[in-house]
Parts: sequence; C-alpha cells; structure tokens
Amino acid sequence: MIKSLRIFTCLLLFCLFFNESGLAQQQRFKAGIIAGLNASQILGDDSGGYNRLGLQGGLRAITILTPKSDLFFEILYSQRGSREKLGSPLCFNGQIDIVTEYIEVPVMFTFKDWLDEKGDFYKVQVSGGLSYGRLLSASAIGSCHDELTDSFNKNDLSIAFGASFFTNEHLTFGARWSRSLNLLYNREKGPFSPINPSDPDSPLTTDNNPNSLRGFFLSFRVGYIF
Repeated sequence: MIKSLRIFTCLLLFCLFFNESGLAQQQRFKAGIIAGLNASQILGDDSGGYNRLGLQGGLRAITILTPKSDLFFEILYSQRGSREKLGSPLCFNGQIDIVTEYIEVPVMFTFKDWLDEKGDFYKVQVSGGLSYGRLLSASAIGSCHDELTDSFNKNDLSIAFGASFFTNEHLTFGARWSRSLNLLYNREKGPFSPINPSDPDSPLTTDNNPNSLRGFFLSFRVGYIF
C-alpha cells in the first residue's frame, strides 16, 4: 500500500506539471483532491439505517478518454461501520457501535453532460466502477460480533455508482453509493461456537454463530480538480 501511495504521489506531481505547461489544450491527465463524509451500515448486525458517520478523503488521478468520458482512480482513507442507539434485539449488549477503517482504491468510468459553453466544462458527471479496500483496523461494541473483529475480512471488493455536479471546471460536489461484493464476516468460516458452551468437548457448529456481515455506505464529497 505504501508503494501505491508513492506511485500515486508521483502521478499527481506529473499531472500538476502538465497543468502548468503549455500543453493544456492537449491535456490527457488531471489530478484532484477529494474530501467528504461517509454514512454507512452493515447488513447482518441487527440494526438498520445509514447511522455510522465517518470521514473520507484522498487523491484522484484522471485519464481523459474523450471530451465526454474519463477514467479515474482514487486513493482514499475511509471510515465505515454501523451504529444503533437501541442496540441489538438478540445480543442485549447496549448501543451497537462498529467502526472499520480502510484504505480504498476506486477505479471508475465517468460520463459527462450539460456543457457550460461559456466556461467550456461539463456540469454533470455520472460514474460507475469497482473499488478495492484494505482493512486497517476494526472495533465493535454492543454487537453480536464484539469478539470477532480479528476474523473480519481484510480485503473488500465493492461496486460503486455516483454522480457529481461541477460549479466550475475545478470545484465539484457529489454523492456515491457503494456495496461490498464480499463479506466483512463470513459465519461459515468461523470461529465456530460449541453447541453447549459449558461442555469443552461439545461439537462446534455454525448455528450458534452471529450473522454474516456485508457493508454498504453512501459518500457525500467535495473535490477540487487541478
């Protein structure tokens, strides 16, 4: 991941150099800074609603494919999880508070429309693609999964769809919806619970294990494109 950050930093500097050169009319690459807020939830944690708020921010590198389409990737720090004040109806551990932190790398195809002829930029962009996330840390309080965070999947693959509005050629406001394709916690892979916890020789079963977990989140973002 450190190597990826170094490569991205070099790419960002490369793009900035072209922005300052006399090659603007032939420009094929751009770069930007992204900052925003995540509203997330986890399917399977006995709670509902996008109640866990977290930060998201990082860098974007853009390749211009055609006047109306781009391909970009980002390197982002992203906080996710779930939160429920009423707690779980099954575990009775108090307020649910699951926090996960990721380094996230979305790769997105973008289509642009609504040309501002005066400013020579497109106001609206819609995008879709895949995102890879690497789990940095996880904690859980009040859930059925409090003792299972070490078994959370370190890798996350998500689909993502978003839209953004440009007020000028540099400043953009947008939203993105993301859903994990793989499980954050897979109950079939344990750790398994004994049928009779008081008997150390009791056989293990998945029936007593908490639900599998899958993440969802919405991102509300502001960006500056150089």
